[in-house]
Amino acid sequence: MIFRNLTMAGFKSFAEKVEIDIDPGLTGIVGPNGCGKSNIVEAMRWIMGESSARQMRGTEMDDIIFAGTENRPARNLAEILLKLDNSNRTAPADFNNADELEIIRKVQRGKGSSYLINGRPARAKDVQLLFADTASGARSAGIVSQGRIGAIVGAKPEDRRSLIEEAANIKGLHQRKRDAELKLRGTETNLERLDDIIQQLSEQRAQLAKQARQAARYRSVADRIRTAEAQLLRARWYIARAASDEAKKRDSVCRQEIETATRNNAAIAIQLATAAATLPALRDAEAAQAAEVQKFTLTLRDYERELAQIASTQQRLTSQLAQIDADAVREDTLHGDASTALDGLADELKAQEEAVSLNGPRLDDARQALEAARSKSAAADTAAATLRAKRLAVQAARESRRAQDTQLAERIARTETDLAGLNISQRETEGYEASERRDDAERAARDANTAFDACETALNAADIAREEDLTRFRDADAIVTRLTAELDALSYLLSESDSQIGTPMSDLVAVSDRMELALSLCFAGELSLSYTPSDKGFWRDGFTASQMTAPKVGTPLSQFVSGNETLLRAISGVAVVDDHDGASLQNQLAPGQALVSRDGTLWRWDGLVKTAQAASDAERIRQRQRVQELTEELGTTTATRTTTENALQSSEDLCRETRGERASLLEAVKRLQNEETDARRRAEQAVAALQNARTREVDLQQIRSDALQDRTALMGEVQTDDDISALDQQLEDCENTARACRGALDSAASSEAELAQAIHTATARKIDIARQQQDWQTRLSQTAQRRSEMTARRTAAQQEMDTLSQRPALIKGEQDKVTTLQEAAEISRQEKADALRSAEEKTQTLTTSQRESERLLSTARETGIRAEGAREKCEADLEVIRDRIAEKLNCAPAQLDEIAGLKEGASEEPIDTLEARVTRLHNERDQIGPVNLRAEIEMAEIDSRVTEMQTEKDDLIEAVAKLRSAIATLNKEGRARLLESFNDVNKYFTELFKTLFGGGHAELRLTESDDPLLAGIEILASPPGKKMQSLSLLSGGEQALTALAIIFAVFLTNPAPICILDEVDAPLDDSNVARFCDLLRDIAQRTQTRFLVVTHHRMTMARMDRLFGVTMEQKGISRLVSVDLQTAEEMRDPVMGQA
Repeated sequence: MIFRNLTMAGFKSFAEKVEIDIDPGLTGIVGPNGCGKSNIVEAMRWIMGESSARQMRGTEMDDIIFAGTENRPARNLAEILLKLDNSNRTAPADFNNADELEIIRKVQRGKGSSYLINGRPARAKDVQLLFADTASGARSAGIVSQGRIGAIVGAKPEDRRSLIEEAANIKGLHQRKRDAELKLRGTETNLERLDDIIQQLSEQRAQLAKQARQAARYRSVADRIRTAEAQLLRARWYIARAASDEAKKRDSVCRQEIETATRNNAAIAIQLATAAATLPALRDAEAAQAAEVQKFTLTLRDYERELAQIASTQQRLTSQLAQIDADAVREDTLHGDASTALDGLADELKAQEEAVSLNGPRLDDARQALEAARSKSAAADTAAATLRAKRLAVQAARESRRAQDTQLAERIARTETDLAGLNISQRETEGYEASERRDDAERAARDANTAFDACETALNAADIAREEDLTRFRDADAIVTRLTAELDALSYLLSESDSQIGTPMSDLVAVSDRMELALSLCFAGELSLSYTPSDKGFWRDGFTASQMTAPKVGTPLSQFVSGNETLLRAISGVAVVDDHDGASLQNQLAPGQALVSRDGTLWRWDGLVKTAQAASDAERIRQRQRVQELTEELGTTTATRTTTENALQSSEDLCRETRGERASLLEAVKRLQNEETDARRRAEQAVAALQNARTREVDLQQIRSDALQDRTALMGEVQTDDDISALDQQLEDCENTARACRGALDSAASSEAELAQAIHTATARKIDIARQQQDWQTRLSQTAQRRSEMTARRTAAQQEMDTLSQRPALIKGEQDKVTTLQEAAEISRQEKADALRSAEEKTQTLTTSQRESERLLSTARETGIRAEGAREKCEADLEVIRDRIAEKLNCAPAQLDEIAGLKEGASEEPIDTLEARVTRLHNERDQIGPVNLRAEIEMAEIDSRVTEMQTEKDDLIEAVAKLRSAIATLNKEGRARLLESFNDVNKYFTELFKTLFGGGHAELRLTESDDPLLAGIEILASPPGKKMQSLSLLSGGEQALTALAIIFAVFLTNPAPICILDEVDAPLDDSNVARFCDLLRDIAQRTQTRFLVVTHHRMTMARMDRLFGVTMEQKGISRLVSVDLQTAEEMRDPVMGQA
């Protein structure tokens, strides 16, 4: 694939849409610091799948969205589009059907980022694999910065292996291997979980078999409980129904008594209502008359209140007239004071005006004298200051030179001391010892890694053996569990059928060759009888009878039966024939003889033919024989399980010991690796310290030489003491003159200030006098106005006083009239109150009678309520019993006789007896304990699940084998490709090192492991004129060139479609930059790789085919301009030729 074009919008400082054409050759990106050049590099990294915000110089992914400036708002979306040419069809299969691929990545603030490939949504993993398969990607060797070069120099050998992996183009292979390993671990985990589940299900099935036997017994007890509860509920139903009928009769009698009491109470209530109807009118008349009496009383109170108010008002008016007279006297006094004050202020104003006119000319003269004195004083001070500054400068220069001489002497002494303290030889010895310790630590770490790998291999072998032992143990345990469950079930069935006394005859014989059914046909259920006498029958012990002769046809049945002699004599006349021969051979039988077939048909000598219908005896014989077989098989299988369990325990102990050894070795590996890292760091520090000491030695010698030269030059510049004494005399004369001028200046300033203060004081007093005159004039006006208001107020108060003096006599006459009317109204009210009292007494008598009637009615109703309650309770009890019947038996009461097994009206047992029976049966059921009634169904479900899981287990085992095979194939392919690429990179690295250094030799070596996938890469270089040494011992420029040689060697081994270099030429001088640019040009032509070079170096800019300039015309917003240098040169050449 070929990179064609990059488009950005809203990405970091690129607020607007920007396009960059990625053309063949060298494309330079230039611009001042901070303008956004590195943002283009980060845009390429981001579109190729970078997921770390820290790698994008941010704290979160939203930080890459344009954040806005003072003049531009922030954006909520950043988008990058990358166009790829896929005409050679090298893209993954999902995207390989198009000639051009457009990859778009968007990020929306607060919502995360998304990918599109040719308009279809894609995963980040798809994009990362797409670029990884083309030797590019967000963190590939195709993006190189100064930090990348430093990382290569400072990296551990195992970390440098990623360069060779990139050259081998197995980054995608590693990703697929990691995916396969994750799937393998998940599949193995699922397999272990599946084994655990199968084991649990087997244990559950054994429990369910026991639960199924308990469930059968539980159902039998439950049926008997149902019959007993039906009998108990039937008895309770009949008792409750009789009680209900009795309660209904009592309730009817109480209702009749309530009706009689209600009629008597209604008659009394009518009389009471008639009497009570007259009361409201009498109460209203009495209330109206009482209201009229109250009205007259209130009127009299109003008259008394008005008289009191008149007296209070007259007293207030008298006080008001006295206050007005006193205020008038005070206002006359204030008027006289204001007139006197105005006359005094006029005289003072005239005096102040005369003082201002007299001091004005004096102040002008004093100011002129002050200015003249100030000029003379300033001139004298300036001259003194000039001499003082000159004297200080001369003194400072002399002191500075003395201080410089002292400092130079101290610097020379300190430099000699530092030179003596560098101790170069000791540092060289320390560097050599640190290198030896580093080598020892590396060897120890390699040995520990080898031991750890061996332990890891042993642990894997132990795990495999443990898995095999675990599989064998689980198989044996499953067989033991299955046999135990079958044995328990058969034992339970045999114990359940043991209903008679003694051992049945069927348990005393052994039958072979599946002849159980044939044997049971010879006896009509007699095999279930024993030697113990019973009502059903029994076998006589010790009974001897003549033995019959066996039929001449077939095989005697006694050959298939062994054990009890009594039974053998009983079947001595029976032979076994084939099913299709029995009918034809029946005629040959003697009396007492019979023929049977293995399939269950009997032919007797008397012509009877019987086919097996019930085979309980045969089944019991089979079950008993199966129990014996299971017991023997269970013993053998249990021994096998014990053996496998011991082997499993040994395997687990071995795994545990190996894991402990592995953990110890892992700790040792980590410790030795830390020691190796520390030793390497100390060695590098020692080398760096030696180089710094040598550099410091040169610097100190140069410092001492410069200090000696400076001290010699300083000796001829020392100022003499005579020059300073002359300057001191001149300075003293100038200071005396300046003091005299300052004295004259102070005297003139004092005179001027006194006159100015006198004029200022007089002027301020004039302003104050004018203000005071205005205040006194205002007071005179206010006094006249207040005197006029007081006269008006006194006249009004006197008129109100005269009016109030006539009002008390009028009120007294009205009071006498109202008192007469009040007395007449009170007499009328008393008469109406007497009539009301008589009516209320009659009503009270009727009320007493009504209460008695209501008491009798209440008593009747209470009796009725109790009767009704008793009736309702009986009905409720009846309904409760009905609900109980429905709940317990799911039937109607009419069906109880049928369920209880009794006829309707049949005599019943006592309730106590029935309740005791139900309680006993419940206790019997409770003794059974918790029962799983779905045990048989759950057993079938578990069998089905175990079958399905076994199929899944086989599939998982097959998947594990395939994944392990795939991982082994990937490892094999990776090793082969890595070794091939290592040789190619080493060859190119040697060539490019000579090209960049103009000679010398360099090589790569595999270290730390024999497995290329785990080995580290050591870089050894020998620049021209130097011995072979590690990369960390080279100078900074040499390290940069060596790292570039490695990077470009990777490119030549596995050319990437694009290479981005971010200021990698910064540490190089001009000659190395020239070789660096030549190398870029050569690689671009050999591999067709397109280069994007971010640079500040002028020589690098000049060697580019085209330049993109990044500017920031507005603060915080980057813009892009482009120049095609190759086209410019082509245009320039014809013009130069014409000139």
